[in-house]
Amino acid sequence: SVKSYNQPRREQRQQVLAAARELDMMVVPEGGSLLEHNLTMVVDGHTGVEHSIPVADAFEDVLQLWGASQVGYTPTLTVAYGGLSGEHYWYQTSNVWEHERLLTFTPRFVVDPRSRRRRKVPDNEVNHINNARVCKKLLDRGVRVNLGAHGQLAGLAHHWELWMLEQGGMTPLEVLRCGTMNPAHYLGLDDDIGSIEQGKLADLVVMDENPLENIRNTDSVHYTMINGRLYDSATMNQVWPERKDREPFFFEE
Repeated sequence: SVKSYNQPRREQRQQVLAAARELDMMVVPEGGSLLEHNLTMVVDGHTGVEHSIPVADAFEDVLQLWGASQVGYTPTLTVAYGGLSGEHYWYQTSNVWEHERLLTFTPRFVVDPRSRRRRKVPDNEVNHINNARVCKKLLDRGVRVNLGAHGQLAGLAHHWELWMLEQGGMTPLEVLRCGTMNPAHYLGLDDDIGSIEQGKLADLVVMDENPLENIRNTDSVHYTMINGRLYDSATMNQVWPERKDREPFFFEE
């Protein structure tokens, strides 16, 4: 795939598309916080739109257009456009600097500056929930919505992204598909990953609690399996097929 990053003119984006089609490549464009750009990205047949559309709602014109396409949508609600984004919501509503698993794998000098001196705003000033509602509308029209956390805060932001999709009205099952099967299809990797099936790579997680009962239970990962190797998620030590401790991080030495 190729990233079409904020090309300001439509004909520039179309040139990237034309070249990519000759090479049988996918094109994933930066959303850029401009609705007019986003809609022409859909019309011109990009693989998807990455980042949220910067409006509080979407109506039949947008929903019908996008739903009739095969263009995916990766809203990255942690950095949602159009208002205050999701990352700040989780700093406001949870003590991120006390998250034990996060601190195991991320140095405190990264976590503390982001989370301890937090912005406080009324709930009705938070915009990512509007973005998430649009995600649900598009999903209902057949658009594949994908998880993407923009790399904001180690692995925790991926959980936030799942939880925010539910805030927009998705069921836990729909949310989990947005984090597994949908992005695998979007990347053209659904023959290998995205679901647990014979013949696919053994990449999966084992949770202590059921996320179908409460989507916040995604943060209860006990084991992580990567390509058939099983790891203790609390330590990243390998436990199968043989036991092997991980090497220390630079901030642990």
